[in-house]
Amino acid sequence: MSYFEYRPLTPHKARIRLLDVLPETHHQSVESPLDQHHGDRALSESSNPVSCTLSHVSLEAAPAYTALSYNWGDTAQRVGILVNGATIMVTLNLEAALRHLRLPDKPLTLWVDFLCIDQSDKVEKSEQLEQMRQIYVQALSVVAWLGPAESNSDAALHWIQQYGGRSLDLGIGTKPELRLRYLLEALEANGKGLVDARLKKFAEDLKEGLSPTNLENADIITALSRLFKRPYWSRIWIIQELSSASRLIFMCGNRMVKDDHLNHAVRLLRNFGHYQHLQRTHDSPIAHSPGVSVNSIDTHDPISLIKLRRAAVPSPLIHLMRSFRHFQATDPRDKVFALLGISKDTEALRLHPDYRKSCQEVYSNLARTLIRNGYVEVLSLCEFPKQIDGLPSWVHDWSAKSYRSPLQQRSLDRRARPITSILEPKFSASGTNQTISLEGGHTTSWRMPLLLRATFLGEVQQVGMSWERNAFGRWLHDLQKLSSLIPDTSILSGGGAHAVWRTAVADQEIRQGIGKPRLSEEKVRIVHELLKGVDMSLMDAQKFLRAGLSDYCEQLRVVAQGRRPLLASGNYLGIGPRETEQGDLVFILLGADTPYILRRRSQDETLHLIGEAYMYGVMDGEAMEGSPVIEEIAIG
Repeated sequence: MSYFEYRPLTPHKARIRLLDVLPETHHQSVESPLDQHHGDRALSESSNPVSCTLSHVSLEAAPAYTALSYNWGDTAQRVGILVNGATIMVTLNLEAALRHLRLPDKPLTLWVDFLCIDQSDKVEKSEQLEQMRQIYVQALSVVAWLGPAESNSDAALHWIQQYGGRSLDLGIGTKPELRLRYLLEALEANGKGLVDARLKKFAEDLKEGLSPTNLENADIITALSRLFKRPYWSRIWIIQELSSASRLIFMCGNRMVKDDHLNHAVRLLRNFGHYQHLQRTHDSPIAHSPGVSVNSIDTHDPISLIKLRRAAVPSPLIHLMRSFRHFQATDPRDKVFALLGISKDTEALRLHPDYRKSCQEVYSNLARTLIRNGYVEVLSLCEFPKQIDGLPSWVHDWSAKSYRSPLQQRSLDRRARPITSILEPKFSASGTNQTISLEGGHTTSWRMPLLLRATFLGEVQQVGMSWERNAFGRWLHDLQKLSSLIPDTSILSGGGAHAVWRTAVADQEIRQGIGKPRLSEEKVRIVHELLKGVDMSLMDAQKFLRAGLSDYCEQLRVVAQGRRPLLASGNYLGIGPRETEQGDLVFILLGADTPYILRRRSQDETLHLIGEAYMYGVMDGEAMEGSPVIEEIAIG
């Protein structure tokens, strides 16, 4: 049996390969099964295998083609297909996509990354990646293949088509009076305000179909939940593929749904889930109903993808990297490369995909470039341990799953013109020194230390317990104990209890609409009045909720996870990463919004980054007043 061999593309000439999937009626004789010692399978359905031809074309003068967006699947499990009469091994999911897409009586022209790029040629791969956005923009349509039909997926797609289509036709969500919550509340009030019979019928059908009291529809909710848990939704490459598509169709098995229908359907599911949550909060009978809840359907990633697809302007790379850092990639370098084609500042940052570079070099160069361009916040993402061996402490491992939320979120400021991205809530620990001070000159190696200018705040003298699930009270009790050790003449002179309430949640409230505010004086007063005299060591989440502090409790859970209380130099109360130890050093880096915890390494005197910290009384530049000593530090 002959194996397929790629013919090189002419470099730097905007050349691509296109795949013609031959019709089902095309038959080609095949030889004996392949060796299976690597988990490979024989040619797919050897009586009628998927058969294709591959040709070279100019992207500028390419014939009409469809681009495929899909999840590779398990690369260890492969099956053979025929390309130009020779065998090439592809993943089971790709073979299934080609089998479902091929037409009965004529060829179908596709662009498929796995087949149209020689995956073994690093130079070609890098060059083709820089053309990928244009490949998807130029495609006649993009088919998003979710996988073969299973787990009642046909019913899930039928629901999306039906309710997404009705929502689109009725304009649900396009006006305040057409918001789903308004319609459902009007329905609860015996239809008052619902003058349009079609809107009333829609709200009735949706509530009946998604209500946990309707056990007959539990299967639909389960099917929808499983559909949105498929690996496709968390694959890093689909971000570029979906955002670049001029016409997009979602396909699962033999069923297809339009982009607009899925957009409306996922928003219906999310907003109905919010409505159910509000009902539960107000102790409605729906709260105690048995059955499967629509809140079990995770629509976060699909909605994020659709938002990006419909964005009026491209986002900066740092916003994309942070928003989609939990997405998955077979090659960890693709966590960076997959987003370069759609970020608005890739050219300004001078970043290019290059598969000749190691992952350590790609991640380190990215971190240094972002910091040099003002994004010191990338240091706040660093966590330990790292999955990629050899990464410097100041380089975030984009391939690792995060366990701690950064103290600031990067969000789009849609009120600004042009739309830009900002950090919220607003901190400015380095005060007016907002110019990043980074070593100049040419960096000869990614292993070189990061040289920054900073002022020393203090040494960590004591630490509290690291956050544990359901340990709200004990964690807060440790924070209280540390605050009691600070002299009255210190920065806590304004009230030790108030410092504790602010520090516990990093002086911020949960997101409210389009903003992420600092904790208001009124909120601090309410928390203090409700918890005054309470033994914190006995507190738990339920007691916070019963006290009417659900929002504060949720913010505490988000901030405290992966962190511990600390006391620095006898005067500074704060919270830092769970790895923080006695003897660690707190610095304020010039140009940084938050302080950072560092640890001196005895072997070479360089500093090791532990992570960002919230330090009460210095988050608005107070420590920079009075001309503090500025020194150059080397972080390895």
